[in-house]
Amino acid sequence: MLAAMRAVHWFRNDLRLSDNTALTAAARATELTCLFVLDDTALALHDSVPRRRFLADCLASLAANLAHRGAQLVVRRGDPEREVGRVLEETRAERLTFNRDYTPYAKRRDAAVAARAARLDVTVEAYKDRVVFEPGEVRTQAGGSFSVYTPFRNAWMTRLEREPPAVRRAPKLPPPIAGIDSEPLSGLADAHDTTDIPAGGEAAALQRLTTFLDGPAARYAHDRDRPALDGTSRLSPHLRFGTISVRRCVRDALALVNADRAAAEGARKWVDELAWRDFYIGLLDEHPRLLGHAYKTDLEHIAWNDDADGFHAWCEGRTGYPIVDAAMRQLAGSGWMHNRARMIVASFLTKDLLLDWRHGERFFMRHLVDGDPAANNGGWQWAASTGTDAQPYFRIFNPVRQGETFDPDGRYVRHWVPELRNMEARHVHQPWLAATPPADYPRPIVDHAERRIAAVARYEAARQRAAQPVETR
Repeated sequence: MLAAMRAVHWFRNDLRLSDNTALTAAARATELTCLFVLDDTALALHDSVPRRRFLADCLASLAANLAHRGAQLVVRRGDPEREVGRVLEETRAERLTFNRDYTPYAKRRDAAVAARAARLDVTVEAYKDRVVFEPGEVRTQAGGSFSVYTPFRNAWMTRLEREPPAVRRAPKLPPPIAGIDSEPLSGLADAHDTTDIPAGGEAAALQRLTTFLDGPAARYAHDRDRPALDGTSRLSPHLRFGTISVRRCVRDALALVNADRAAAEGARKWVDELAWRDFYIGLLDEHPRLLGHAYKTDLEHIAWNDDADGFHAWCEGRTGYPIVDAAMRQLAGSGWMHNRARMIVASFLTKDLLLDWRHGERFFMRHLVDGDPAANNGGWQWAASTGTDAQPYFRIFNPVRQGETFDPDGRYVRHWVPELRNMEARHVHQPWLAATPPADYPRPIVDHAERRIAAVARYEAARQRAAQPVETR
């Protein structure tokens, strides 16, 4: 233990005690303040009522876990540079620890905090924790960043074999620095919000991981695209706020691969999906312009429609395409959406309604409990064919076929679209073909076949415009 050393650990997206890299380092101090700053700028950037509620639950759980160990969670609200600086001054701390974040805003924020700490003669220690491998750790043979997932995944897996993740126990915490005031958490969550979100906190995350690996993980490779099934981990909100580490997820999944041959395929596939998370975080770190701009510059200026009515119908789950409407109502009711459904509704917005993918990206960030700038942007650009994916822009999901393939008996649709609860299976994804279509459910607002042709033409026109030489005078 270091002699007479005071430290501050700044919690951000790492709201847990176990396997927390920076917290473990901070625990070597003789006195420790655990700090969380309610960052008004970050909250305003991607405001979400369900996500605020989940965050409040996670913070309450973290505060209770710290109190159980004789520590305290100090909460401040405002600009992190100012508030972290004030706590460093109040505690007369000599060290500040935190785990690195990679979004453009987070990097600017952390640089400002580090500069403030330096002026106070405080040592800043930033650690890798949010990812398995940081953006600079998985590179091409030429030393550059990957722009396509599959080669990245292969390199990521190769490095994982060489460096399997280690998981640390929760550290023994030194006593808290006395006399540091904390603000209440009241006001963060909206008491009137009725979204059915999951419980937050480290215990809930660990229980969900156990439940997944003990059951659905074995069938994950086959069930993960079926939105009516509880076939996915549902850990995305916990990974978003760091109530569980991605290292623990990978380690425990690989242990299942080795322990249970029948579960190996599903557990491996889930690890593959966790690699996507590192990929998108690294992509945004390398290309911060992606928040607002297409990765494929020749598709930056597609002639999108101006269709407020169509956008509102999509938001409210009344497009007349049952699988799309079920997914959007699931988002409204639970703050979460199945991954296959996310792809379907994103394709529908961009390729059927011909609306700018950025509208959908912003809408998701306002409503998803697991809303993360890197993953959300990556998913939307993938669906809009403006991102890194090697598939061409004429990959367009047929919403009827998607429903028939991944919700064949209509269970998902019937659950979220009660107007179709009594519809027979052969018409549940095309209710307009029934002898007596439901009077309270809308007919399709667009013709998919017509819009597919129009979408391809729009994308081709954008590419042709981008290829034309710029006139100089």
